[in-house]
Amino acid sequence: MFATTFLGHQGWLVRTDRTCLLIDPLLREEFGELHALSYRVFPPRVLVPAELPPLDAVLLSHEHDDHFDIPSLAMLDRAIPIYLSSRSSYAARELLATMGFTVHPWVPGAGVRIGDLEALAFAGDHVTTRSGDEWDTLPYLVRSTEGHGSLFSMVDIPLTQQHIEWAAQKAARPGLVTWTNNALDWSHMADYLRERTEGTQQVFLAMGTGHKLITTLWGTPAAMLTCAGGFSFHGDKTWLNQRVFCVDTDEACAMMTKVYKKEKFVAAVPGQTFVMQAGKLKAIEPSAAFLTTAPRQAWPSRARVATGEVPDYAPATGRTELSADERGRLPARLAELAAALVGGTLFRSLHSLLASELPGRRLTFALVVRDGDTRRAYEYVATRCDFEQVDPDDAAATYLAGLECWASDLLGVLDADLAAIALSFGRARLWNALPGRFNFDIFGELPRLSHPLSRPAAYARSYDRVWQAVAATVPSIRGAAR
Repeated sequence: MFATTFLGHQGWLVRTDRTCLLIDPLLREEFGELHALSYRVFPPRVLVPAELPPLDAVLLSHEHDDHFDIPSLAMLDRAIPIYLSSRSSYAARELLATMGFTVHPWVPGAGVRIGDLEALAFAGDHVTTRSGDEWDTLPYLVRSTEGHGSLFSMVDIPLTQQHIEWAAQKAARPGLVTWTNNALDWSHMADYLRERTEGTQQVFLAMGTGHKLITTLWGTPAAMLTCAGGFSFHGDKTWLNQRVFCVDTDEACAMMTKVYKKEKFVAAVPGQTFVMQAGKLKAIEPSAAFLTTAPRQAWPSRARVATGEVPDYAPATGRTELSADERGRLPARLAELAAALVGGTLFRSLHSLLASELPGRRLTFALVVRDGDTRRAYEYVATRCDFEQVDPDDAAATYLAGLECWASDLLGVLDADLAAIALSFGRARLWNALPGRFNFDIFGELPRLSHPLSRPAAYARSYDRVWQAVAATVPSIRGAAR
């Protein structure tokens, strides 16, 4: 027997009659504290941690905090070994060791045998595909060594032919294959971005392309399961639920079923358990003893609403003013950012423009920051590899593109106290007067300074801060007897 229970978002429990693994677990309803995001698991669920079966190991595909959730890990018996992506930062490894865990590297291309399960990690293609800042993310295949079934996930990495060929070398045919839905609508942040009304259709088409690749090179999956996008907003950010989420995964799976009538496509919900035996899907159980999904009437609404006025944004740091020391430090951090931009996507896009394409504007971008009642603007000067403070008035009409946010948030990102994602979801505004030609990918560039792999010492401090807040947690999830 090979059974896989969906925990929500991208978390899974994989078990056989003798072995049980937990993958990228979110074990509390709220998460994202590291970057002041405070998500809630969607759809809401009823999880009884103490009822989880004893665990033989925990697998962590990477250290983004929707996969590497420190308060969730604090709930685990320290006797449970953790396998962490070998490409994650030393900050993550040291934190887990400080918490009392034994940490093993999960190395792409090297299988890990745990009981009668084998967990094989693969590498992402960061050359020919765009994977954002998922640099340490490991797609994986977890398979029964007795041939009962398998779980294949690209996590947050684009699927390529190479990944399927790698997986096919390890399993004769596909078992359960996950499909990641990371599609979001960012039009609330920028007037130049149109509302993303075609998200469901786009996911359907992408699933169809991936499905064809998998069936051609590997075989027909026992089932394809959609996951990710498993969070919602609350409090003063509740309005984002009806503006950000642009995909109906139930509808996307229904569309796939109409095309491939004899196959299984499931928009997975927490607690749903997929049972395989001898390579075949034997049952789909609606819930598990330790986990059920809340009734649909309790789910936060994701019904799309007409584009309307976007509320003013509050700082992620909770501080609207910089201290004198911080104001003095900001220019130095901006100079570091300017140096990090050289040769990147944004830099190359700027250097591909003609002056005649946008007469009357300066062909560069500006960062506008709010500091109390004051606004400051900084122009990117590529030839000096620096940012120059300029008049903030009419910056949106003067510069090709720009980002406006709270100064405390921008400095938090540049100090690596926050990830770049902390500036999103209603916390900043963007403009771009030439979106068809200029790729203002500022959120793709900021991780050069605010990722655990670029600033591990800073992340070590942030991880310790989150850990100290939950250090008194009494572990309620047992390890398997050894």
